[in-house]
Amino acid sequence: MSLRGHNSGTGIDMHGEFMGFVSDNESLTHLRDWALRQGFPAPTVQQGGADLFAQMLESSAPPQMVMIDIDGQMDAAAVIARLINLAGADCKIIALGSANDVALYRRILGAGAIDYLVKPLSSELLNQAMAAAMKNSRDGAQTKHEAKTIVVIGTRGGVGASTLAINVGWLMAHESKLNIALLDLDLQFGITSLALDLEPGHGLRDIVSSPHRVDGLMIASSMAVVSDRYSVLAAEEAIDDAVSIDNAAITALLSEMKDNFDFILVDLPRHLFAAQKRLLMSASDIVMVTELSLAGIRDTLRIKSALKNLECPAAVTVVGARTSASRTGHVDAPAFEKGTQCKIDIVIPEDLKSVALAANGGKALGVIAKNAPITKAMLALAHKLGGQSMKADQKKTAGLFGKMFNGKAKSKSSKAKEAKA
Repeated sequence: MSLRGHNSGTGIDMHGEFMGFVSDNESLTHLRDWALRQGFPAPTVQQGGADLFAQMLESSAPPQMVMIDIDGQMDAAAVIARLINLAGADCKIIALGSANDVALYRRILGAGAIDYLVKPLSSELLNQAMAAAMKNSRDGAQTKHEAKTIVVIGTRGGVGASTLAINVGWLMAHESKLNIALLDLDLQFGITSLALDLEPGHGLRDIVSSPHRVDGLMIASSMAVVSDRYSVLAAEEAIDDAVSIDNAAITALLSEMKDNFDFILVDLPRHLFAAQKRLLMSASDIVMVTELSLAGIRDTLRIKSALKNLECPAAVTVVGARTSASRTGHVDAPAFEKGTQCKIDIVIPEDLKSVALAANGGKALGVIAKNAPITKAMLALAHKLGGQSMKADQKKTAGLFGKMFNGKAKSKSSKAKEAKA
């Protein structure tokens, strides 16, 4: 099969992160099903093999990683070498084939592929290949520092997931001098800016609508700075306007932010779960916030099952929030754990007074009620998520976005005081 260029005319757009090109129907089904579980659209896996990939490279930039079927090639190693030459060294190539041959495996890796998978494909095999490719990419780039992503999701509305994300982020930033960013993906009803008495940024909607709009300066100008260690990216869009969130844009946004922070907390509305599979798959931790009720048991089980179906590698922390025996429908912790078949890692007690004081003052609980049980429980969660980073008193300078906007993004109350002066 020739790899000489010809007019593409395929009508298929190359995905920026991943593409797969296979020859047989069985591999097409397995790889496409796996890709869908990873959050990639179905067209990222095509039936066509190496020639189709070379053809698409004539009019599209290569993805970060591609899986290529080499069955039927007279000289598979030469084909891989040719594709690497066409796509560039930044494109990681994994070869697929039917031959279980060590000599072939060595020739393919010698040609520049990072792995060779023997058919039939399986989810376990593909997951291992993806993990190895990501590690290879990080090692090759010699990244000195990269933030971890923590996704916070409420199993039900009103359980306090956003309040928890806001305050855990504040505690991580101010107890151990970590550089923390909070990304609120509820662009219409999010409470982050309101809770911290900040003017919401005006660029987040544009940033998340398309990966081509993700730019470091635009991100920095859209961020509100709580302190030199804590920044938030949030919006308050009109509720009668449709807001589009592109999952590739979220991936690009997090990639752009990762060099400037130690941790990025993402407040993920539960209705975006299905659309943000790539975000969930890239997270180091997922925090499920739930009430202790029958409905909480049901929805915790549903999210737990969905994460299992995704084969999500993130560590999952279950937080029982707003716990109080006086709450309607409350069940005790042992009954909840028996119903969900999972342990409650952190219990956040109900404290309406402290939460109301913090909300009305536009301050974090760590400022308003530092010694309250609710704050101490959130600090315990911050330590669990931060690990060794929370134990060290790190003396670091603020990240790029903090440096650019420290002192420029002022709260509403600060502006009011200046106006009166």
